Amino acid sequence: MEKPPYLFDKSLIFSHIPLFADLKPQERKLIFDSLEIVEVKRSEVVYRQGQPPDAFYCIVSGRVEIFIECPNGEETLEHIHRGKYFGFISLLTGEPHSVSARAVNDTVIARIAKEDFSAILKSIPRLAIELSQMLSRRLKRKDLHPKSIFESTIIGVYGGQKIDDDALLYSLALSFGLQSQTKKKVIAVHLSNAENLIGETLGVAPAGGFEAKDQFFHPDEVFKKITGTGKGFDMLRVFTGAQNPQLAPALVSLLTMLVNDYHYCVIHLPSGLGHDVFRVLAQCDLAHIVVEADAQAIKDSSNVLYMSGVWTDTEFKKKTKLIILEEERAHGKGPKLSCELEESLFHQPIFATLPPVGEGPLVLDEDFSGPYLKAIRRISRHIGEVLVGLALGSGSAMGLSHIGVLKILEQENIPVDIVAGSSMGALIGALWCSGYTAVEVEDIILANKEKKYLFGADDFTFPLRGLIRGRHIQRFLKRYLKDKTFCDIKRPFKIVACDVSSMRQVVFDSGRLVDAVMASISIPGVFEPYRIADNYYIDGGIIDPLPTDVLIESGAKKVISVNVLPSSDEIERTYEILNKKETEECASRPWWRRLISFSKSKTCAFLRPNIFDVIVSSVQSIEFSLAQISALSQSDLNLHPDMTAISWAAFDKAQELISRGEEEARLHLNELKDLLKRVD
Repeated sequence: MEKPPYLFDKSLIFSHIPLFADLKPQERKLIFDSLEIVEVKRSEVVYRQGQPPDAFYCIVSGRVEIFIECPNGEETLEHIHRGKYFGFISLLTGEPHSVSARAVNDTVIARIAKEDFSAILKSIPRLAIELSQMLSRRLKRKDLHPKSIFESTIIGVYGGQKIDDDALLYSLALSFGLQSQTKKKVIAVHLSNAENLIGETLGVAPAGGFEAKDQFFHPDEVFKKITGTGKGFDMLRVFTGAQNPQLAPALVSLLTMLVNDYHYCVIHLPSGLGHDVFRVLAQCDLAHIVVEADAQAIKDSSNVLYMSGVWTDTEFKKKTKLIILEEERAHGKGPKLSCELEESLFHQPIFATLPPVGEGPLVLDEDFSGPYLKAIRRISRHIGEVLVGLALGSGSAMGLSHIGVLKILEQENIPVDIVAGSSMGALIGALWCSGYTAVEVEDIILANKEKKYLFGADDFTFPLRGLIRGRHIQRFLKRYLKDKTFCDIKRPFKIVACDVSSMRQVVFDSGRLVDAVMASISIPGVFEPYRIADNYYIDGGIIDPLPTDVLIESGAKKVISVNVLPSSDEIERTYEILNKKETEECASRPWWRRLISFSKSKTCAFLRPNIFDVIVSSVQSIEFSLAQISALSQSDLNLHPDMTAISWAAFDKAQELISRGEEEARLHLNELKDLLKRVD
């Protein structure tokens, strides 16, 4: 292990480690002082099976293979990735490591030495309690049946009486999505009698089943009742019987046994189980509550949870995910609710919305056709921690290249789960995430590529805070984004701006899109700072020109970045090309035109660089260095379209810039596809 070749912001590490996320400032400082950042080279062993524990580890970037050493060779148990911590069980038990850990590729790890970690647990007892509970749960799952899976998750799905079938359908689709997107073992457990719905969705009717009488049963009794679905995941039907006081313990025992052999166990809990639903949900790792987009239905679901007693449990609230059924799928007839109102009624943020399935039965296909399955894919990727994030960087007119990249991503059906944009990246990202296709965004830009649509003589202002008010570009944004908020878009989107008073990064993910974009594109000295409430904001590129960090903090595990800022080499080549072109054109003209050209060039030389060139070029030279650091340290794949012979204000070259983005994406297409295929 050695120090990484570039600096890491230790404070960012806390976003990688959920265990430390809710700590107080003084507690964070204690950990901050003990944290060491090291780089482990590809194939280098972090620790070996049988060695005494020496540290707590968390992956900052890269991947680690967990394996055991057997007489006949090595057996891989799991690949773990960014944000996962390991090595702590041996620290707690004091026993030697039961597995070995090795870097799959060059990996950066946050490390806390054993002595420091022990001191931290003594100073922050609740950390010790949380880790002990995690250890207890893992040991409990090994009791009856040898564990072949290193890490597993139980997901409980509940929808209430009116939408039991909708919740069942969601659980089946989620099982399909998890297996398809993670390539891991998944089992769907259902207690429903909806044979027709299951048959229509899977193409096979459920056969047989296991009767859960009590918590004492042999694993073989269960496994012989498990059936395949033909969709990549397995299924187990469970009969519950009537008036069974041992039902909840029996189901919990069943689930904890299944996750020894499955990475994900998805159980649909029908409303007919009564209070046992909530006893089982309380023991799940995640609780997905499916709710209609209807005010009364949301209130009723919230009240049921309160009356059950689980809603007063802080830990239960943390693992609860609210899934909203959109209009046609929902049974309510009330007006459409805003997401803010839905969240306030349920006292919980919305995790995802499910669009209508459409006519006919749901078809589970690998292309994830239709809005419903695309939502399922995004949810599955979030749970499976394989979210693909796209960072669209700043760059003024050069940011139009983002459109070309988006076109290729769409053409090749490369999923993007979350987007973060800075400055021009925020503008292009807002249009795309609001529902326009990449081709439609291209049409919008080409129809408005003349500078008069973005800047006008009436837009100049007395230079108290900036030279341009920004009214023209604000009208442009309102024309296409209207009054949409972040809640109205289908793809999670983050916009980066800089707070003028504190000069700190601000990430917008709520409120009006137009306001957030205007804040992010307000180049200091050129545009007036944009005011939202009592705060003023300037260009996000000043502080974070390529917001890969925002994606990582939002859960992205595979990060694609697009840096459109010109490098110093490209700037140098640009001057050489333009000078050569001007000389050649001048030499081919008659003497009188050469005289005019000479006079014109002298006039231009006198006027250039103008104040806009000075401000923007100075800002972009600094931004490029910051963007390169982000690309190198936090991006799995960085795209950099060629910006030779392009100026920051070349909006009239929109088509050429879009084409350059396409060329760069095409050039790295195999790498893009390999990144998606990679199973961490």
